[in-house]
Amino acid sequence: MPCTPDDLKEVNLFQLLDEAELKELAAVIDSKTVAAGQTIFRAGELGDCLYIVGSGEVELSIKDKVGEKVVLAAVGTNEIFGELSMLDTRPRSASAVALRDTELLMLDREDLLLLFRKQPDAALNMLAVLSGMLRKVDRLVQTRVTKNANEEMQEKLPALQRVADMAAG
Repeated sequence: MPCTPDDLKEVNLFQLLDEAELKELAAVIDSKTVAAGQTIFRAGELGDCLYIVGSGEVELSIKDKVGEKVVLAAVGTNEIFGELSMLDTRPRSASAVALRDTELLMLDREDLLLLFRKQPDAALNMLAVLSGMLRKVDRLVQTRVTKNANEEMQEKLPALQRVADMAAG
């Protein structure tokens, strides 16, 4: 499926681009269809492109230190993911799995750099998008840490109480 300028108009990252710039960008974007349940990439893999969800939904997750899956986000139509590895050329920090049949648009690092040279405002817009994503992760981590500590105590208290009752009895 070829990408058109209309496919990009609703993507936050590209909202500052004019019609000619959108047309130029659409010409270099690749597309890919993934089935529900299919892994798009895994944490630790190298990546050189960011993804835009054309349609469908993708789950981004990590494994915590005890191997438990932590869902970072469910990414939907016109949202981006995979940008961190593309920007810093380090391994992927999370895994991405299609929750439903999904159409993806893919923009590689070299094409994005070309866009930034031609339209510096796009770089600022991307920073704003990334800041919003980091804030969501911050809230998730804060909530998760508090929730897990409290849940663990609630789970352990009945067992400790039984041990104390047996020792006293």
